[in-house]
Amino acid sequence: MEQPVAEKVCTIREKVADLIGANRYRTWFGGSTEFQLEGQRLGVTVANQFVGNWISANYMSHLVQATREVVGFDPRVEIHVGDCGKARDAAGHASESAPSPPRERKPASARQRPTLRGELDAFVVGPSNLLAHSVAAAVVRSPGTEYKHMVIHGGCGLGKTHLLQGICNGVRRAHPALRWSYLSGEEFTNEFIYAVKSGRIDLFRARFRTVDVLVIDDIHFLANKKATQEEFLHTFNAIDASGKTVVLSCDCHPRQIATLPDPLVDRLIAAMVVHIDPPDFATRREILKRRAVAMGCDLPEDVRDYVARHVTRNVRELEGALYKLVAYASLTKEPIGLELTRHAIEDYVAKPRAPEAADLARAAAAHFGVSCEALHSNSRDRTVTHARGFAMYLIRQHTRMSFPEIGRMLGNKQHSTVLMATRRIQDLLDRDGAVAWKTSSGVREVPARTLLEEIEQRLMRPVGSV
Repeated sequence: MEQPVAEKVCTIREKVADLIGANRYRTWFGGSTEFQLEGQRLGVTVANQFVGNWISANYMSHLVQATREVVGFDPRVEIHVGDCGKARDAAGHASESAPSPPRERKPASARQRPTLRGELDAFVVGPSNLLAHSVAAAVVRSPGTEYKHMVIHGGCGLGKTHLLQGICNGVRRAHPALRWSYLSGEEFTNEFIYAVKSGRIDLFRARFRTVDVLVIDDIHFLANKKATQEEFLHTFNAIDASGKTVVLSCDCHPRQIATLPDPLVDRLIAAMVVHIDPPDFATRREILKRRAVAMGCDLPEDVRDYVARHVTRNVRELEGALYKLVAYASLTKEPIGLELTRHAIEDYVAKPRAPEAADLARAAAAHFGVSCEALHSNSRDRTVTHARGFAMYLIRQHTRMSFPEIGRMLGNKQHSTVLMATRRIQDLLDRDGAVAWKTSSGVREVPARTLLEEIEQRLMRPVGSV
């Protein structure tokens, strides 16, 4: 029996995402982009000319390949902008081919509201994300009042995007009259560039500065993009002045995003800034339980415990391990047991890894009893200076970051500051010197070499273990 057209379109979308990667697919094909398959023609309707030109220039071959794999022949791919009658053929030229069957025109508000999968009710809450989830729920209850602005930061695959999409879906249901906009930092940048080049900056500003809830994922993408940063700052200020809401996510604390201007950093840290940590054992176990139920999979308790205990980095890897396990059991036609599980997910089992710069900075700050924000500040307090110096030395020793890169990461310090700090620590080590600093229980003095070993031992403690 031949596959229905709607299913073919879904399969084509999935294959395109596999070919170009999930992030690129979300940026250029997610949201309001629509596919239509009619005979030997694949129509792709996009939001604006910039997106259409980009897809024509970069992803035509992927669209052809994906469609060929589904329908068995090379299609004629046409890129439409909105509801325009003209289309672009595979070479990117305007064509006057027969127009598509008329489609109901969506109101502007509907075109700005992509279908988002994340739901707050489906988010598995644990100690690592309780505060973030609670604040997100408060934003949905009363946008612009209880928590006017929110910034969620944390590593990849920990649920930031899920929470942001959950906020949008919650606002859509609870406050249907409110206007919201959800996009990634990359999409905001691309839209801004297109608006400047096309002379439509007024339309761009009208679109983003008048919404009730602006939600931007991966705001760290704005690093090193001065013009976009300035435009976003004005956007933030306009929304704030009208008493509306901004919700953002990034992979680190706003102070640690490289080259952000101070006025923008001040704006971000004045929001409700919440951190998401990797899930603990109980949370990982509950995530596996819910995903297995959704997949219709019978996952034995001992298997669930084994996977939760050994796959600890983030939720994305946890789900990937479960999908691989289920697929492996299906292919081998064996029941899911511990032996099969050990073999199936061995690539996902957490292994020792080289510490990252942020991990090293956090370990140094924690050992001296100061905050990460203090490391990034210009404080000359002796304890902060010691912590900052050891952080710089450890990052230099354990990563490939240059002196300027380390300086930018730790509060835009000068190259010479990092160089002098690392030389000072090396000198202490060479002459077996000691370091003294104040603690809550008095002055503590420790040999520099011992201190360095203690900080490094902190990094060896497993994250998210039982």
